[in-house]
Amino acid sequence: MSGAALVTGAGRGIGAAIAARLAADGRPVAIAARNVDELAVVAETTGALPIPLDVTDADAVASAVARVERELGPVELLVSNAGLAGTGGPTWQKEPSAWWRVVEVNLLGTFLCARAVLPGMCERGAGRIVNVSSNSAFFPLGGDDWGGRIDSAYQASKAAVIRLTEALAAEARPYGVSAFVISPGMVKTAMTEPIFDDVWDDPELWTPAERTAALVSFLGSGALDRLSGRYIHAARDDWEAMPGRIDELLAGDLNTLRLRTS
Repeated sequence: MSGAALVTGAGRGIGAAIAARLAADGRPVAIAARNVDELAVVAETTGALPIPLDVTDADAVASAVARVERELGPVELLVSNAGLAGTGGPTWQKEPSAWWRVVEVNLLGTFLCARAVLPGMCERGAGRIVNVSSNSAFFPLGGDDWGGRIDSAYQASKAAVIRLTEALAAEARPYGVSAFVISPGMVKTAMTEPIFDDVWDDPELWTPAERTAALVSFLGSGALDRLSGRYIHAARDDWEAMPGRIDELLAGDLNTLRLRTS
């Protein structure tokens, strides 16, 4: 049996699928989210430990991690999945507090969770963090309606999560701890439905949540630890084959967020 996992944003959707997969792997799993009723449903079906949590509350995050370690053992795998999508439309029409709340949940929450588990991981010389970002962090905006469709706070915060993860990976590497950032692709969830309702029935766009769960399980196995700091897309990257391409990916500085000029 592997060490304990903590999955945030696990009351439904992608987080619930990740929790189910990790529990099936034989891990003790703790699930965190703000909605107590949703947590109870996932806990009943997975056997996970439910912890109501606002990831933007530093004291609450520290207490949650302490509880997991008391009841399940040291956190070996953190999956920071909690996030907000915000609303589409022009940035200048948004209420500042609402715009900032998206950044707080997506970025500050990811930082606080990493901050809470990393001291123990570094002390033990082992541990893995998987942060959930999005391709919206860097896809082109302009000639279509995708820019107005997706909240600028979401795009900005998810780009920052990629860079934060790379920094965490560099800092924690000497201690034997890895950090990865992933994109689940477009997954049908309660969060994506109001944004993409007009393309909801297009089968070419959507990726099952279970694909992301399988990627998290793969990363949790240690198969890609040498690629710590990299960005991996659950649907578009052939990550099952990446163990055989590690030297190539490192030499080319691939799967990273970089500015490249001609």
